[in-house]
Amino acid sequence: MKKQLLIAIAMLIATNIHATTRKVLFLGNSYVYTNDLPLMLQQMATSMGDTLIYDQNTPGGFTFEQHSTDATSINKIFSQQWDIVILQEQSQKPAFSPAQVADETYPFAKKLDSMIRKNRPCTETMFFMTWGRKNGDASNCASYPPICTYAGMQIRLRDSYMQMTQDNNAIVSPVGAAWKQMRDSFPSLDLYVPDESHPSVSGTYLAACVFYASIFHKNPMQTTFNSTLSATDANNIKRISKRVVLDSFSKWNMYGNYTYANFTKSVAGKTATFTNTSLYNTNNYWTFGNGITSTVASPAHTYATNGKYQVTLTASNGCFSETRKDSVTIGGVNVETTAMQMPELSIGSEHGIVRFTNKSASAYISLMIYDINGRSIATIELNPNTTTEKTLVPGIYVYQAKTKDGVIYTNKFSVQ
Repeated sequence: MKKQLLIAIAMLIATNIHATTRKVLFLGNSYVYTNDLPLMLQQMATSMGDTLIYDQNTPGGFTFEQHSTDATSINKIFSQQWDIVILQEQSQKPAFSPAQVADETYPFAKKLDSMIRKNRPCTETMFFMTWGRKNGDASNCASYPPICTYAGMQIRLRDSYMQMTQDNNAIVSPVGAAWKQMRDSFPSLDLYVPDESHPSVSGTYLAACVFYASIFHKNPMQTTFNSTLSATDANNIKRISKRVVLDSFSKWNMYGNYTYANFTKSVAGKTATFTNTSLYNTNNYWTFGNGITSTVASPAHTYATNGKYQVTLTASNGCFSETRKDSVTIGGVNVETTAMQMPELSIGSEHGIVRFTNKSASAYISLMIYDINGRSIATIELNPNTTTEKTLVPGIYVYQAKTKDGVIYTNKFSVQ
């Protein structure tokens, strides 16, 4: 039942998701090919209506230095006009002492980045921040004690990848940061295989969720693709990934030129005000859902009539373009009808008070309300020919109305 509800919710909110295509090259090693991370990411993107076109060169144990002289890696860099090239260093090297990393890793990260930009100046280099070994790096612990523990190794990996991001005016996918939060929040979920280094399916799924949020800038909570994981484990991973990437987005994207489109909204009467919170955009194109457009960065628009309108912002620069869609409701709640109509059941609201009116003498017996992540908000008993009130915070909700014959109708509504 829960799975069916989440699928229904995903279908209902699909109209608010703009499909995106990205061409991505992975240059790394076994941390990428274990459990086939690129394929898992592609499957996740497909489930959200997006398209990932990818290639990879990921020999076991390969370093940045080896990639920088490897004919296969170089040929793949120059094989087409990539949107993003993901660089992952050998798993231990970025955790070594700052002086050693500066000598053995940074110059080759720079060399690879230079080739990437030579092929196409607009291509974005994305560094793959990896994770510390489960109990630290035992093989190098004696020579550099800070990495004797997972926590110490994770700090060094994070610092090194953030430094490479800054040095190359690039961006980073913070898989390692999400890995730490998962270990802290859900210690019983093992992200490692028995070698305590490579990822389990859960670990690869975590990486895929983080990369999905980093590349497509969308909430992984909305995907129905769970790989082989239980719904509980998958949802916990999605939630952490969303929190790490999207709730701290500017931390990982303070450099580079990879456009991020986003905006907030507020409504007063019939006027909607939109605040543009996009990054790395020089052009803005708005459609307000009523045939009117604007190129103002943060416009205000007055609608002539009440209703629900689909608002679209396309933010772009000379290299990238991204579109963000959202709806704005003028005059309270607006129900989006689906193929299943709701006979004799109406919804209206004012100031956050939602009124469910059962116009039938006997058809409906109960109403279940959920948020867009499938969490139960309320269950309301529906009496014949009555109106029931419920106070809800602004947001998008899904309701399921059950008839006395056991038929369940599903629809959604939004509260402004």
